Amino acid sequence: MNAFIIELLQAMATAAIPICAAYLIQYLHRKSEQIIAQTDNMTIKAFLAEATDAVSTAVTYTSQTFVDAFKKEGIFDKEKQQEALKKSLDKAISLLSEPAKKALADIYGNLEAYLTSKIEAEVRSQKTLASLSAMSV
Repeated sequence: MNAFIIELLQAMATAAIPICAAYLIQYLHRKSEQIIAQTDNMTIKAFLAEATDAVSTAVTYTSQTFVDAFKKEGIFDKEKQQEALKKSLDKAISLLSEPAKKALADIYGNLEAYLTSKIEAEVRSQKTLASLSAMSV
């Protein structure tokens, strides 16, 4: 009986996690759009757009140059995921201009924490888009 309940809960969690993640991504995207809409300063808007572009580019770059190779070999474990996150973070920071880095650090307090959350959301978004594309084929 306990095994049945555990399996049932695992099945429910497996189904719920992607749905919750998709809602979280949508929420973060809407929240980002809301912040941009409320910002009167065009420079800050430009820095936010620069950060979004840098994160998207960094995640795509890391996926193509690092993640895909390990996934093909079947060795993309937790350690490799952390390494990929670090590579994406380093790449995103390198793509940002110095004024953008300073402004974003002033706004969010911790530039790396802000970019890390954006990277994680972008990874989830790209995975979701890839899954949807594969399903429609």
